[in-house]
Amino acid sequence: MADDNELDDNEPEFEPLAEARDVEPVRERGQGLRLGVSLVLAGLALGAIVAVGTIVVGGFAQTEAGLCRITWAPCTELSLGSVTALSGVDLPEGAEVVSGFSRESEQSPEFRAEVTIPDGALFTLSTEYGELDGNQPDLVPAVEGADITGVRYWLRFEQPGGAIAAAAQGFDQQGRTVILFDTHPVD
Repeated sequence: MADDNELDDNEPEFEPLAEARDVEPVRERGQGLRLGVSLVLAGLALGAIVAVGTIVVGGFAQTEAGLCRITWAPCTELSLGSVTALSGVDLPEGAEVVSGFSRESEQSPEFRAEVTIPDGALFTLSTEYGELDGNQPDLVPAVEGADITGVRYWLRFEQPGGAIAAAAQGFDQQGRTVILFDTHPVD
């Protein structure tokens, strides 16, 4: 039996290590420039991610399927049902919401919509609105930019939350009835 202190013939022998010595670090040129460029690129990438996320989430939040009814985000796309509820007018089947906007706040609601009524549909504003005499473009500012003729102005009987609720009814170039609703805070 071999002594435990004896080396096995198959084990390699190691040479002793060289003495430790100080080595000065080699400074490469351009390290600061590379670090600066990397930080700028990382900042740009982060900014792009935040911008795209804001556009996507913000766009979704402003739809009725999104968050606009439960957060501070205004609704920029309204369904026919929402326009019916906000205007108080029973719009006929086939009516088309061309554009819409609503924002509900503690002070008073804001609501604007442009609706096209189909030809031959029975429709009246007189159940919720009273017709006004003369030209009243201050009540519905969107009339100025709209391409409609034969405009009649209407004021809602019961104003929601201390706001002015008005409508303008006219005809577009195809002869279809166009309603412009506008509810805005009293100045």
